[in-house]
Amino acid sequence: MKTIYLTLITALGLSLGINAQDINTSESSLKWYGGDVTGKEHYGALTFKSGSINTSNGKLTGGAFEIDMSSIDVQDLEGEWAEKLEGHLKADDFFGVDNFASAYLVLTSVKESANGSFAATGDLTIRGITNPVDVTFTAAGSNKMTAEMTFDRSKYDVKFRSGAFFSDLGDKLILDDIKVEVSLVY
Repeated sequence: MKTIYLTLITALGLSLGINAQDINTSESSLKWYGGDVTGKEHYGALTFKSGSINTSNGKLTGGAFEIDMSSIDVQDLEGEWAEKLEGHLKADDFFGVDNFASAYLVLTSVKESANGSFAATGDLTIRGITNPVDVTFTAAGSNKMTAEMTFDRSKYDVKFRSGAFFSDLGDKLILDDIKVEVSLVY
């Protein structure tokens, strides 16, 4: 259903004179960072299933992206430990990728900021739950942009060791904020 929605948004943009450009999913990248209360940080990557950037007169006006949640990988660990964490992140107590194979971001508003950057607001859908999120996009050359955002996993019912759902976790608390850095090629 969301894929059809993304296609309709792209078609609507074209009918309004907006230049919609598909992202190159093999050259674009998404890196995530998460941590715990002790300061330990994990990081890894996800891949895009699809996406498009909308521009008008060379300026970002919108976009829509589908992320393959089954592609989640851990890059700060190796071997068995990386596999265990990847399995845990894919499990139902985290992102439940068997039931929610994709995450979506649809930009709802974009305002130009200083130095070639754009402040965007969008609807982020994870585990079938949609919440607004702020994203900063920055031009990074011809047909390239970077983007950064932080989202609160507890708003998407990701409960495992979350202080939003459990008290007295002590040093077992996992922070709710997940930082995302994106490089888009289109």
